[in-house]
Amino acid sequence: MKSLLSTLFLIGLSGTAAAVDNSSPSNVEDYSYSKPLNIAKVVNITNGDYCGIGPREMTYVDTMGTTHVLRYQAYGDSCIDQN
Repeated sequence: MKSLLSTLFLIGLSGTAAAVDNSSPSNVEDYSYSKPLNIAKVVNITNGDYCGIGPREMTYVDTMGTTHVLRYQAYGDSCIDQN
């Protein structure tokens, strides 16, 4: 879990955002530990304009070219006492 969240966090910080497909998916999938992820390219990760743990969404394209939106929990970026 820590490894996955760390990876998602680093992807978000890297600024990897590229428009791949103009059509937006109609449903948001909630992440669960048992969900296998098939990520070929990350398109967007929402900002964490909060302090503490809260929801974020990652838009990605899988190896078949299908766009997905995945909702997961992550630490926010707006904490005053960040180390």
